[in-house]
Amino acid sequence: MQRFSDSYISHMRCQPSDVSGQHTYKEFYMFFQPKTWEKVQPITIHKNIILSGLCGYATEVLRKAAFVAGTENGITTVLGVCDATLPPEAYTVTISDESITIFYSEDRGMLYAAVTILQMVEHKELYTGSLSDAPDVNVRGYRGFLPGRRSLSDFYYLVDMLAYYKYNTIFLEVGGAMEYLRHPEINTAWKAYADETHRYSGRSLEIQNGYDWAKDAIHTDNGEGEILSQEEVRSIVAYCESRGLTVYPEVPLFSHADYLCLAHPEIAERKEDPYPDTYCPNHPDTYPLVFDVLEEVIDVFHPAVIHIGHDELYSIALCPRCADKKPEDIYADDIIKIHDFLKQRGIRTAMWGEKLLPVITRERCVGGLAKDAIENGHRHCFPALFLCQQRIPKDVLILHWFYPYGIQYDFVYHTQGLEAIFGNLDPLDVEDWRLRIEKGIRGGVVSNWGSYFREEMQRNGQYRQVIFSAYAMWHSFYDTPMKAKVMKLSYEEAYRYHFSSLPSQKRITVDHTTDAFFPYKWFVDGEFVTDIYKLGDYVVTYEDGTTMDLEVKYGKNISHHALPMLFLESGKEKETYTFEEAGSASELCYSAMPYENSEKVYYQTIFENPYPEKNILSIAYRPSSDHSVYIKSIHIGE
Repeated sequence: MQRFSDSYISHMRCQPSDVSGQHTYKEFYMFFQPKTWEKVQPITIHKNIILSGLCGYATEVLRKAAFVAGTENGITTVLGVCDATLPPEAYTVTISDESITIFYSEDRGMLYAAVTILQMVEHKELYTGSLSDAPDVNVRGYRGFLPGRRSLSDFYYLVDMLAYYKYNTIFLEVGGAMEYLRHPEINTAWKAYADETHRYSGRSLEIQNGYDWAKDAIHTDNGEGEILSQEEVRSIVAYCESRGLTVYPEVPLFSHADYLCLAHPEIAERKEDPYPDTYCPNHPDTYPLVFDVLEEVIDVFHPAVIHIGHDELYSIALCPRCADKKPEDIYADDIIKIHDFLKQRGIRTAMWGEKLLPVITRERCVGGLAKDAIENGHRHCFPALFLCQQRIPKDVLILHWFYPYGIQYDFVYHTQGLEAIFGNLDPLDVEDWRLRIEKGIRGGVVSNWGSYFREEMQRNGQYRQVIFSAYAMWHSFYDTPMKAKVMKLSYEEAYRYHFSSLPSQKRITVDHTTDAFFPYKWFVDGEFVTDIYKLGDYVVTYEDGTTMDLEVKYGKNISHHALPMLFLESGKEKETYTFEEAGSASELCYSAMPYENSEKVYYQTIFENPYPEKNILSIAYRPSSDHSVYIKSIHIGE
């Protein structure tokens, strides 16, 4: 291992740290703890493992385990045995000196057992003996847009990650991003709209907030503004299913229906809106168009469930066809009509549920309550919709994303006989987790409202939410008081997962911090990462004279030296976190590991050295901003 101490680092405008030496972490232990686990003695696995009675992605996972830690001796065989007495996703694993036997009742149990074996191997926790495990909740899901072609590899990386953390469901918003053979005009209008909103960062927010009425968030990040062919979407669905994920399409209807209204402005509820996002349910052309779209989506996805949106509905009962009707009846009638159409085809309806909730806080009324207020200089006025609660069909699945307002709103769904799961799940925002699960919440769905590019995923807190939520939804012992502990575990696990495939000889490990501070920003709805976050570069000079730049970027691999973190001393005294503080605390999870030293928060990160065979002559920091970067240590390899 090559190490550069402060005296060998050319700092240029980089400020030297007052602390020397690299921060080291304890050996990571298994992120998932099985319900029962009898350990007898350590064992290894043979690099040429023989698999029998196993199929699908589970075999790929087990071969990876043998590749990662295989030896010339140890366990030679992994056998799969179907045991119909086990619950659907449960599994039992027995390990002897010569073989591993996986007992499962369905393919997901087989896959989760294989993933557990891989995790045991990665953490050097493979023992003879036995273990058994099963998830705590039924629905462990993720929700996102269709990926664009440029981000497809990053999307597949995420899907593999979801399988690794034992997710079983994925919702994919279709909107205008999939080819419609019956209505190509939808794609033409959607592409023009996406191009307009992508002209520069923030353009979509100008549209959303620029009128004297409330408008929906704009989802032109769907497909990255591209149109995917139906065959491309089928391939995406097939890949997800191969990883044990049940795929449900999300088709935004009534609200977030800009992809329909832009192509057919005649059905728009608000005629004066140049970018209409809500259709008129009483226009004679609306449902023929809606049902054509649904039939094409059904043909591509063959789903058991379709998510029909219905959130953030603001423009209702305005046009001459609707003005004399009760808004809550218009809302319920639309849900029932679409529900019945889907039910005739054997498909269950899912929807966002906040418009069914009469949420009152100290500051405002939200959810399904009426509103008449001035916001950002514009009047937002829309009617109450929660009064239709009793009319919603009882087999509708509710994605409950207003859970931060308290457990009392869970019971609106429970008392109406509606099955509910947490939508837009972040366990950091969930109080009374265990009680809410016991009272009837059936699981949760982590939501991504941005792209799948890895930097945006990280900075939007996606990797932290995926890992934290996996822990909460799998373990029956998880509860709210464990937040700080699991936040730390999630940071450690994300860091390990990110860099686990990078050989030690290719690592350049840097411990650093900065006096720079940027308010947290969520990169969704047309907000892009720009160059303002770049602080500088580490310039690596090799003995042969060649050089390489390693980007130092705020929010990606470095942050402020006094940022409060939930699991560090700097954050333990805080009782609540603002959205900005929580976002900043999650932003680096995946590419950096924060820790405190001498009253500063440092961030350890790893860069790839593509030329480990070359000797490094020097590493110099070259700033591109006025902010200082403090380096504690730099290590080359191990």
